[in-house]
Amino acid sequence: MTLFAFASTLEFSRMFPGLVSSQSENNRVADKVIPLAVDGEVIGGAAILGVGLLEFATNLSRLLSRKDELGITSVILVGICGAYRNRGLSVGDVVRVDSEIVGDLGVQERDGSFTAWSRIGGGDIVQYKSASLEKAPRWVAELRGASGLSVNCCTGTDSLAESRALLFDCDVESMEGAACFSVCNAFDVPAFEIRAVSNLVGSRDKSSWRIPEALTALRNCIISA
Repeated sequence: MTLFAFASTLEFSRMFPGLVSSQSENNRVADKVIPLAVDGEVIGGAAILGVGLLEFATNLSRLLSRKDELGITSVILVGICGAYRNRGLSVGDVVRVDSEIVGDLGVQERDGSFTAWSRIGGGDIVQYKSASLEKAPRWVAELRGASGLSVNCCTGTDSLAESRALLFDCDVESMEGAACFSVCNAFDVPAFEIRAVSNLVGSRDKSSWRIPEALTALRNCIISA
């Protein structure tokens, strides 16, 4: 069974409003995976695992510790993201995120600049990667590939957006991808990530966000698979 992993109740409920979540509003993981059906056909299971790297990793680990009991054979992280400017992406695009970097793990220097933690010791920035596309469903493999930045504090200014895009050379920003890839790798479970662009990363202007449209595009991608 493929587990479709969602971070938030908002993403899940707007994409699949007919399914009643047995999970509480604080996004704690349920004891049971919710059957995910499209036109009466079950395509996998779904779980809402919590927003952010820590909550998502903790709850995904809890589920995968029972992977044999639950029949989980692969994981697809599903959600929305912001796209950095000048990366060839537009609001509404659906992408397959193939790699993730933790973007706010590090130190802020006295001049306000940021140094990634991995670079303090002279190492390379660590990338967390999806499974080989040879293991991906065809519809996932055919999506446009992108590189991702996982952060616990989303970008809210143009200057930070420009700095992060330059430092990490990533296409999109979200909050759980690195956790998903790291945990699934530890449990030897193939993992993939698909996201729809709901906004361009920069000055925080909610009036320009297109969350419903992005989630509709994401749902259409899944149900047409």
